[in-house]
Amino acid sequence: MNREQQVILTLLREIDEICGQNGIECYLTPRLALHAVRGGHMPDNPFAGGVLMKVSDIEKFRLAVQKRSCSGRALESMYDNKRFPGFFLRYEDTNTLCFRMNEGRNYQYPGLGVDIYPLRGKIKSRLKHLWNRNLETGWKQFSDGRSEEYNWKERLCKIPVGLMFLGGRSRLGKHLYKKFCINQNESEDGEYVVRLKNATLYYPAQLFQKTKRVFLEETEFTIPEDVDQYLRIWFGKKYENKINDVYVPPLTVMISTQTGCEDFISRHKAQIRELVKERNVQYRKDKKGRKSRESLDWSWEYVKLKGEGINLGQDYKEHKKYLMNLYENRDYLRLWDALKPYHNMMNKYRKKGEVYIPDQEIFDLYMKTLAVRGEDKRVKQIKSAI
Repeated sequence: MNREQQVILTLLREIDEICGQNGIECYLTPRLALHAVRGGHMPDNPFAGGVLMKVSDIEKFRLAVQKRSCSGRALESMYDNKRFPGFFLRYEDTNTLCFRMNEGRNYQYPGLGVDIYPLRGKIKSRLKHLWNRNLETGWKQFSDGRSEEYNWKERLCKIPVGLMFLGGRSRLGKHLYKKFCINQNESEDGEYVVRLKNATLYYPAQLFQKTKRVFLEETEFTIPEDVDQYLRIWFGKKYENKINDVYVPPLTVMISTQTGCEDFISRHKAQIRELVKERNVQYRKDKKGRKSRESLDWSWEYVKLKGEGINLGQDYKEHKKYLMNLYENRDYLRLWDALKPYHNMMNKYRKKGEVYIPDQEIFDLYMKTLAVRGEDKRVKQIKSAI
């Protein structure tokens, strides 16, 4: 292991120790769990360190670390850092440096650290859920992070949070942290929610009732016993074929295990401010280029989809009599097997807001087959989109 991996492993070990001493449940994130079940080696990426913890235990952990006097360690959250970028915790080694220019002043102690993501309980009230999401989305946009793009609806969430800033940013951070802890405390409908930057995942609560210990670099950690389901929800059905990502150090990140973050910031405060400012300017300049690339990528994917649709439609036209014969003879099992590629193509078109109709007779046959299968809701959705 290199020094960065050793630091992350030490932090993970300390988190596990604190949890054991205080009756707190924590689980390696699937990203680390995958490495554990594949041979127990730490990933090269120093940002891979993470654990999941129920919201009811998040506050217990924060208070436990607060009582613990340990030099070289810090725990940050919205509760004590007015610029913290969201509802989670970050346990850090202050004797190291991990400064990300894209995130500017988000972290008071930008050292190597482990993110602690909350397993959130669902809020029963729809209005309360939407209000909490608005507040959290608005808060994140007032941080210095530029790793996410927001649509116009999400940008509107800044308005209520901006008005709340009038009472003081630190005070608001504490208030929102407590509010999120109370409202998402327990899973009342048997499901936990994990919110990441680019995804929202749903885990059945019963998955965390039975656990087991696995080794990561000869150190034991906890994961759910049904590791297959745990990894499948995170990575997808074919997680066994997932190749470990090759870590390439980002140019916008400064990492060192020899320099303390507080010492670095105090000595280079002015230069850091200039670097972050320059990065902000460059980010805005690149925004137009990113949008152009995204538009090109979307256009190319759309052209490919249309090409696939034309080729598939031609194939179905050649076998139209065979399909009609299956329907007339009520051989719905074979007919559905034959229409599965059509069904998959329809799903792709629906994601683009379109309906796949290369041939009217084949389309009518597909709709009749859906009706026979009892998928009336699907039939209505397709008809309403025509």
